[in-house]
Amino acid sequence: MMLKPSLISTAILTSFLVTSNVTYAEDNSAREIEKLTVNGILPNRLEAVGGSFDILDEAYLQARRPLSVNEQLRTLPGVMVVADGSMSFDLNIGIRGQNPRRSAKAMIMEDGMPLQLAPYTDPVNHYATPSSSLSRVEVVKGAGQILYGPQTLAGAVNFITKPVTRSGEIEGSLTSRFGNQNFRGLHGNIGYGNEKGGIMFDVSQNKGDGIFNDSDYDIKDYRFKGEYNITDRQVLGLKVVHTKDRRNQTENYLTRDEYAADPYSHPTAELDKWQQDRDVVQLTHKFALNDSFTLSSQAYYTDIFRNGLRGTNSGREVDGVWESRLRNCDAVGDTNGDGNVTTSDIGDTDIDVCGGRHAPRQYYTWGLESRADFTHSLFNLENDAIVGMRFHKEEVHRQQVYATTTAQRLDYQLALVEGEDLEGERYDGYALSYYAQNTTYMDNWSVTAGFRYEDVRTRNTDDLSADSVSDDYTKFLPSLSVAWNGIDNTTIFAGVHKGISPSRADRDLAASGTRAVPEESTLYEFGMRSQYLKGINLSGAIFHNDIKNTIVDNGATFDNSGKSEQQGIELAGRINFGDMNESTNNLYLSGAYTNLWTAEYVKASDPENDGNRMQYAPKQLMNLDLGYEHHLGIDARIGVQYVGEQFVDDENTLVESGNGIEGVIPSYTVWNATVNYYIPDTRVTLFASVENLFDKTYLVSRNEGKLAGRERLFFAGMTFDF
Repeated sequence: MMLKPSLISTAILTSFLVTSNVTYAEDNSAREIEKLTVNGILPNRLEAVGGSFDILDEAYLQARRPLSVNEQLRTLPGVMVVADGSMSFDLNIGIRGQNPRRSAKAMIMEDGMPLQLAPYTDPVNHYATPSSSLSRVEVVKGAGQILYGPQTLAGAVNFITKPVTRSGEIEGSLTSRFGNQNFRGLHGNIGYGNEKGGIMFDVSQNKGDGIFNDSDYDIKDYRFKGEYNITDRQVLGLKVVHTKDRRNQTENYLTRDEYAADPYSHPTAELDKWQQDRDVVQLTHKFALNDSFTLSSQAYYTDIFRNGLRGTNSGREVDGVWESRLRNCDAVGDTNGDGNVTTSDIGDTDIDVCGGRHAPRQYYTWGLESRADFTHSLFNLENDAIVGMRFHKEEVHRQQVYATTTAQRLDYQLALVEGEDLEGERYDGYALSYYAQNTTYMDNWSVTAGFRYEDVRTRNTDDLSADSVSDDYTKFLPSLSVAWNGIDNTTIFAGVHKGISPSRADRDLAASGTRAVPEESTLYEFGMRSQYLKGINLSGAIFHNDIKNTIVDNGATFDNSGKSEQQGIELAGRINFGDMNESTNNLYLSGAYTNLWTAEYVKASDPENDGNRMQYAPKQLMNLDLGYEHHLGIDARIGVQYVGEQFVDDENTLVESGNGIEGVIPSYTVWNATVNYYIPDTRVTLFASVENLFDKTYLVSRNEGKLAGRERLFFAGMTFDF
């Protein structure tokens, strides 16, 4: 790949951007700038936001003591989380009826930077920011999401990492936790800063057993953040992240009969390997010209390599029993003569001699973005405006090869040279995005109008042939919303916006046929937020989404399956009985409920699917928490999560297939609990948490077989703040 010229260009453009701003700053009167601590996507005036949003603050994130951020996201209305992967360390988020598979239809960001591997050509996600490294999570589902793309169908999620301290003292924390299933978690954070700038180091590690027996995981995340006040009006920020992810994780799950025998035992989990190495650099610059105008810029670069080794494939029937089929296991052979090499052929043979399928993939992305936030008084009215643009480029190299020997199974590079059925494709893409938004304030009313314009160029090239497919398109995405604040501490809002989900490059270029076109949506919503009554916080929204060119994953290709629509209602709230009674202790009840009464095809490409339910779109989602906070430092909570029945294919297949891929996912209810003790007059917190309190066995996915949710996980630990 021609990587270096693009990197040099990025560096030159970034230097020009920063240098020009520095020069401008020296020509203007000084003003103290707020410290650069977060890169949020929500405005300061939340009461004027004409759409639904949710915020998980640091206190909430810490109090729940989750294994991963997925446990926190599932408590939000309209958000569906599927634990598809090793212990929920992958993000699988679906918003308002969109398929959660690898979060490919939601805009996922960290500190305002795209988090997906390749947002335009391969928008999957195999990474979740460690919850211990977060200070806030923002979820935007209304019209305001058009400022952040390219995924604008239903919602955007922004993970905001901990800020650099500016107190003039060394600050930090250390957390250690241990539990069953060999779980161990460590997190350390230390930093120093003052009015001139600061630095911070953040390290986390999670390791233990996975969903299946012998599916160990070890995930390390290293972070550095630095800030420097160039002048009293300018702040330069730098973030560097390195992630090392190693797991005995398979992406082929169990057959019907294997799941019935033992849902936590997989024939090749001990041999299957997953590795991911992430290197991320984000440079930010904030320049406040005056109290009314701020220019924010960022440059980012990601280098991500991942390889997944699978020892099994979808199941085959052997003497009336469905078993996982082994990939390239010539050393074992078809000993029972049924025409397939399955687990029953192993006998006394060491399965370690088997091969497998390697899928090494390399992702490079980089981009530049600059936006201006300013106030003005057009027509003698108060206005807040945002105008910005982003250049984004990505290069992807996807390969696949079958290992035929033990040596090739252990070394994917050797398999690429000596293995069988080598495949390879390259995806190249770039996009120019322009966006603008203006909010006008009139008494109790706020009217926000905006747009996003995407100019996208992609190319898909086969390594082993001259085949190549290009896809160029432009999309104009307008939005309009209104908010009314005529009642104390209450906002009533309505909005509409256009959205897209880019067309994805097919996995098999030879089988692609007609290339899918981007999904296009029109999302309407009406809702309210209120803290009118003391101790009671309520929110709700009714939404309707029309989508044409709905994209579905058909294995080798991504295809348009026709027109679909989703509509439903979201409700969320919290009652603090302590605040209502003016007590120093607080009993609280919090919850979120989603009723997605419509998520179906209305004009499918296959007419037989008209009226069928969308994939992984349960009708009902519910989360409830009952908690107690005592003034002596005790915080205890018990919660319950309910997920309704789900279909996993467009045909809404009811009868379970032998390989476990087709059929219904039944509804399930899972309980969890947490207790924290903040020891008085110390900086020490003791905590304990349990997920799946009653050790329920439940099905969460049929992607390439049946996958159970994790067994009961209990862990306890301590946090020391300094």
